[in-house]
Amino acid sequence: MIPEHFPAQPENIWKYFYQITRVPRPSKHEEKVIQYLIEFAKEHGFTYKQDNVQNVIMYIPGKGKNKDAPPVIIQNHIDMVTDALPDRKIDFKNDPIETKCEGDWLKAVGTTLGADNGLGCAAALAVAVDASLDHPPLELLFTTDEETGLNGALGLDTSHLSAKRMLNLDTEEWGSLYIGCAGGIDYELNKEIELSQVNTEYSPFKLEIKGFVGGHSGVEIHEQRGNAIKLLADSLALLNSKYEISIAEIRAGKAHNIIPRDAFANIWMRDDLLDMAISSLNDLKTSWSSFLPKNDQAFEIQLIPGTHLNESVLSQKDTQEMINYLELFPHGVHNYLLPARELVSTSNNLAKFLCVRGKVYTQTSLRFFDREEIKKIERVIYSLGETFGMKVEHHSEYPSWKPVEDNKMLELVKSAYEDRFQSAPNITAIHAGLECGILRDKIGPIDVVSFGPTITGAHSPDEQVHIPSVQNFWTLLTDVLARL
Repeated sequence: MIPEHFPAQPENIWKYFYQITRVPRPSKHEEKVIQYLIEFAKEHGFTYKQDNVQNVIMYIPGKGKNKDAPPVIIQNHIDMVTDALPDRKIDFKNDPIETKCEGDWLKAVGTTLGADNGLGCAAALAVAVDASLDHPPLELLFTTDEETGLNGALGLDTSHLSAKRMLNLDTEEWGSLYIGCAGGIDYELNKEIELSQVNTEYSPFKLEIKGFVGGHSGVEIHEQRGNAIKLLADSLALLNSKYEISIAEIRAGKAHNIIPRDAFANIWMRDDLLDMAISSLNDLKTSWSSFLPKNDQAFEIQLIPGTHLNESVLSQKDTQEMINYLELFPHGVHNYLLPARELVSTSNNLAKFLCVRGKVYTQTSLRFFDREEIKKIERVIYSLGETFGMKVEHHSEYPSWKPVEDNKMLELVKSAYEDRFQSAPNITAIHAGLECGILRDKIGPIDVVSFGPTITGAHSPDEQVHIPSVQNFWTLLTDVLARL
């Protein structure tokens, strides 16, 4: 039963989106939503196929005046980023997403919502069952494991597709038509450190950073939001320089595409220095507050007497080296596209850091439009690895989708938008990874446009979708399909 607060129109989009929120679908664990799609296809008599990486392709016959037109791909990914507030207990592999409305916005209760890209999936299903629509034959492509490296698109068996035109429904700014996206590559750095016994005069403490907004490491990286790993590094550096500490453990960050919101370190130091240490950290908080954006001012730095029993710690030398490593590691925007400088060209998200039982792990995510331009950041990462004795590995590379304005699909979607809304859409690109670049490389030089409703806070528990924009999104989608 759909709850009373849930939006009602357009009926089928919201109906299917609600159903999707009830189906667990973390990246790499999409088996339940795959089964949902297969059951949907069987219920409605649609042919479907799966490839070796579990992508689902559903074939929808054309309807109305366009039933014999050339086919079109409608593409979405079925996995979602799973992040929750620290006090929100949820098993994303088994539990549904709970939702609520706040004014014109639908959001989840303390977790990511999954509107990225669940609303696009719901729209594709709504088109499939709507007998009133005119549209060409459709190849509904539902890809897996997008959020951890676009792996479904990378492994796609293109022999299951025949269309040479595509609509991607995975962008999050209503009023914009996207014709380009960044490429990406992830790096991991590893090492092991021999631990020492803690100074018997020291006491355990937990240094905790929490309350940053976080968010999408592509879409929101330019907003200069706080990175909990970088503040943790500053905090550790301050405490070690003034009071001398020993690091027992560090855990920070959730995933490669999330700007880290929370981090903590279990440390040891003299307990008689606690009040002075807290005062120093308060000064550091004041310093960070002076330059962070307004919506990121609610963060906290806490130093709490600890109960952890891990008395094996980094030596003083290794403690200082670890702090230096984190302080030097790059994070944020590095370049903008010239000449307008309105779009990020290259960036790096220091996404995850662990130092647990002497095993050190770093994950960082680089994004780029020009593959050559990001190489200078790669050299920095290799240099850090060499300097600090880390093993450096890279993986999950995917190509950028360089903007192509000579695009018949763009002309058609732009014309439909202008006719319907009596204004010009924003033609742009996005500093995030869409699957369009990969799919164009695999299928060939197909015409592609991406658009969607307004979604803010993606990849964070602040994720929300603007309800009125979903009606506009549906209107444009159905109008475009009628013109194809």
